[in-house]
Amino acid sequence: MGDYWSEFPKIREEEEESEIGRRKGDMPKRQLTLQPCGHNTAKRRTCHHHQQRRRRYVYLIVDDWERGYSVRKIDVDTFRRSSKAVVPEPLPEPPVVRFEGYHGRLWFFGAHGTNILALPAYGTADFPVYDMETMGITLCAHPNGHKICGPPLMASIAGKLYMLVESSLAVLGARPPPDSDEYRTWAWTFMPAHLPSFQGPDVKSLAVHSDGRTLFVSAKGRTFSLDTGSLKWTCQGNWVMPFNGEAYFDDQLDAWVGLCIYEGGFGHVCSCDTVPVAAECQTMPAWKLGKDQLFYADRERHLGATLLSMGDSWYCLLECVWHEDHVGEDYAAHRVYHVTTFGLKYDKDGELRTTGRKARSYEMTDAHELNELYKRPVAFSI
Repeated sequence: MGDYWSEFPKIREEEEESEIGRRKGDMPKRQLTLQPCGHNTAKRRTCHHHQQRRRRYVYLIVDDWERGYSVRKIDVDTFRRSSKAVVPEPLPEPPVVRFEGYHGRLWFFGAHGTNILALPAYGTADFPVYDMETMGITLCAHPNGHKICGPPLMASIAGKLYMLVESSLAVLGARPPPDSDEYRTWAWTFMPAHLPSFQGPDVKSLAVHSDGRTLFVSAKGRTFSLDTGSLKWTCQGNWVMPFNGEAYFDDQLDAWVGLCIYEGGFGHVCSCDTVPVAAECQTMPAWKLGKDQLFYADRERHLGATLLSMGDSWYCLLECVWHEDHVGEDYAAHRVYHVTTFGLKYDKDGELRTTGRKARSYEMTDAHELNELYKRPVAFSI
């Protein structure tokens, strides 16, 4: 599952200490950013990364074409084992596909199954959807035919694509069969499930529950859940998930996994227990900060990062940084993508650690200044 996220606002250190302090009681403050919370050891499971995984590729969308956007296919299975930065190389050639379109924050991208959607923020015309498996292009109707303010949030759940558009919920069902007598455009359905007291841009993190049908989102200091079967929203409590962007349920760890949103967890992943969907959870569930630093750059060069699930407790982290020849400038057209794959497990001391890290780096130059893909990498695992 994938979606396009704008750079999330940083949470202040005081908020981090306050939130974690409620979880840890009298724990000394100097430990808060390093050991935020214990994990429920009763839920741990053994991780087996040697099992055969379904081969997935990373599709990275970049602004390297004067007429639009390129989709670059990265075969992460060819990476070499490494925990250090490697010399950047050009992005893989040729592009899998290119989407022609205006720049200037006019296009949003999302993924559903094997499809990548190129959604314009303006206009009533149908937009293109490219199937990475069949290499076919189809058209999909614009969700509402009006301007979309800010990147919409998309979640692919049980064969349907759910999108939070401002304060409404739109659902994209199955594609019309090709042999139908009457041509029908692949279209969205707006559902009577208005967002409870927040809009799409307010969301800091989201994750699909282990039940495969419930979507959790954290916004405005609270966490909500959406039952995609009944389309009913529930406020789970006055707490937020500790993630920056999308998190994923890891059945080997029996927990959600995502990038840590707190300042003290910069460059680290973290795990968080899931909560029962039937009952409201009044306190933040137990979570654990990973021990290993995964970012290559410091704050000065770091632009953004995206975590992807590759399946079977295997992950891919894409970090976008300024090239070292642009340090200190207001804008860096020359950028580097550090791509790292890794597994996760709990060690004998109960610490969340990475395993089998492999890395590769790519460099490119933007075709347009301050484009909408400027900071956070837009990529999907398919």
